Amino acid sequence: MKKEKHMNSVTASGKFCGRQERGVALVAVMLALLLITAIAAGIIILTNTESATSTNFKDEQRAYFAAKAGIEEARDRMRKGNAYSITTTTTPALPAVLPGSSNSVLYITNPLNSETVSPTTVPTTSSPNAYVDDEICTEPAFTSAGWCSTGYPGSGTYTTTANSTFAPTSGSVFDWKWVRITLKQDNQFGPGYYVNGSTTSGAQVYWNGTNECILVNCPSATEPVYVLTALAVTPSGSRRMIQAEVVQDTLNYVVPAALTMDGAGALFSGGNSGNFGVSGIDAGGCGSAASGASVPAVGAVSAADAALIASSADIPNNTASNYTGSGGTTPDVENVSSTLPANLSSPANLQKLASTLMSAVTQPVITGPYSSSGGGNTFGSTLASPQIVYVNGDATIGGSQTGYGILVVTGNLTYKGTAEWDGLVLVVGKGNFQMDGTNTFKGSILVADTVNSLGSVLSVLGNPNYNVNGGGNPNAGVRYSASCMAQATTLSTYHAVSYRELMK
Repeated sequence: MKKEKHMNSVTASGKFCGRQERGVALVAVMLALLLITAIAAGIIILTNTESATSTNFKDEQRAYFAAKAGIEEARDRMRKGNAYSITTTTTPALPAVLPGSSNSVLYITNPLNSETVSPTTVPTTSSPNAYVDDEICTEPAFTSAGWCSTGYPGSGTYTTTANSTFAPTSGSVFDWKWVRITLKQDNQFGPGYYVNGSTTSGAQVYWNGTNECILVNCPSATEPVYVLTALAVTPSGSRRMIQAEVVQDTLNYVVPAALTMDGAGALFSGGNSGNFGVSGIDAGGCGSAASGASVPAVGAVSAADAALIASSADIPNNTASNYTGSGGTTPDVENVSSTLPANLSSPANLQKLASTLMSAVTQPVITGPYSSSGGGNTFGSTLASPQIVYVNGDATIGGSQTGYGILVVTGNLTYKGTAEWDGLVLVVGKGNFQMDGTNTFKGSILVADTVNSLGSVLSVLGNPNYNVNGGGNPNAGVRYSASCMAQATTLSTYHAVSYRELMK
């Protein structure tokens, strides 16, 4: 039997083929698998990195908005109308002295479950304190007071703490741990942080309605600026600290007269009793004695309207002496057009003022017709807690009740009985005020016709109407009160004038 020999053959091109090429496909497959595995591993690593980055970002955002939530809770608890207000209580209370003095700092703490939140306890190796206030010692106001010998505020007598009343007892709790509240002083945060061109360190900072200043630059400013600092720490350890400067809201309202008939062709009837009157001489009230300058008793927007009101039968000769004010003559009815503020000089501006107050109401807007009678306090307002009340439509208020604050009525306003209002009354809309009793008003009243019968805003002010059918009480009528106006126009809310994040 002939034995065959297997030999490699040569192709026409001269290349070998045969056994030498066996296994090449396997190597190619393995290289491809290795490449695919590397790509897959890279994708997995990239995905995990992106996921971790996203998680970290989400957690940092959670801490940031938790710190803002702490700022907002503190700002809300500064309102007088808040059931847990820190403004009207004595312990704890808003700081009344500048940083560095006794009780110049108030902390509101927000512990989760049974954890301890103590911003003034110095951390040690055996007892670390993740929530210590390590920012306060970077502010010169506190280092100069000797707070920071250890680099931390310590547990001196300068702090007052209060647990958050609003923290839920179960379920989700915001991650903010504490909010620190202090009065702001000039140059508080270090060299170069002067206020409004000042170069005086340590002076208390106030708000003048437009910007911050010290009393040397704006002696008429009365609203102090507070600094709120909040720390938030998430369960995974993300920390954010936010600082805000807040000031109590005030209404920019300059009183034209005790009773302002804001519009040409004013219709005025001063009552059928010799006891009724309007006085622009400060009568005090709302817990304070008289101290303000006099204003006109009745203000009109033209000399013709002023003369018509003063000389008409609406003010009988035997009661002319009941209309007294800054004019020095009786009856004191003056043309206030030259001193009328811009926000009271046109229907559009008056509607804007009313809208501003509607957004600042301390209770839901009331849809008229509204009627209330009896005793007690109108709309739940008290001397200690004045309200901003907005009635969209007609309102009738009677009985022996007393209201405090700001009352805005867009329809017809009727007062009956012996009901009283201490503060500001704006009858803006239909501009019709009817007084059917022996009512007393301490503060000021403005009546303006700003809309037509379809509710559209007029181009010029219409005819305001103030009619009195009563006034038998010697104290009945309108009495200008600077103190009641100050109370009414100092609103219960606080707004933030600046926000910043602290890198701690």
